[in-house]
Amino acid sequence: MGKSTHFFGQPVYGQLIKSLDHDKIVEISRRNGGERYVKTFDGFTHLLTMLYAVIMRFDSLREIEAAMTAEVRKLHHIGIDRVPKRSTLSDANARRSEKFFEDVYRDLYESNKDRLSSDSRRNGTEEWIKRLRIIDSTTITLFSNVIFKGVGRHPKTGKKKGGIKVHSVIHANEG
Repeated sequence: MGKSTHFFGQPVYGQLIKSLDHDKIVEISRRNGGERYVKTFDGFTHLLTMLYAVIMRFDSLREIEAAMTAEVRKLHHIGIDRVPKRSTLSDANARRSEKFFEDVYRDLYESNKDRLSSDSRRNGTEEWIKRLRIIDSTTITLFSNVIFKGVGRHPKTGKKKGGIKVHSVIHANEG
């Protein structure tokens, strides 16, 4: 039995980082000035750490450090040699601007946009789908019944209304 990396159940994080190019990301970080005075925590490792934090829905540097310390045996396989400390993460977040992450996203999008688009865009779009629009209507409640009993006069039922009706229209061929 061969060792295929395309098996069912492969973790999302592993699939995500497989599409990243280490040298290209470090070069993007260098262009944005994020590699000055850096010894071990380069832009690629910073990106991997932040992706892990987003996927795990962490809110603080302490949570990131604690979770990565608990998973220290698995980090080497994804390219992280040591667990970054909170101060290192804080310094990296201050040093590397959001422009670095934006440029990495734009580069990934440019290299994968053909695979991300729908078949209807690639194979030429029918005329009717260009004119097709999707219409949605939803109500957003402005007041909770506990704090405010609504606005306006009481109707015969005794309930008041307080909300906004939102209508949106998008082209069906837009992503």
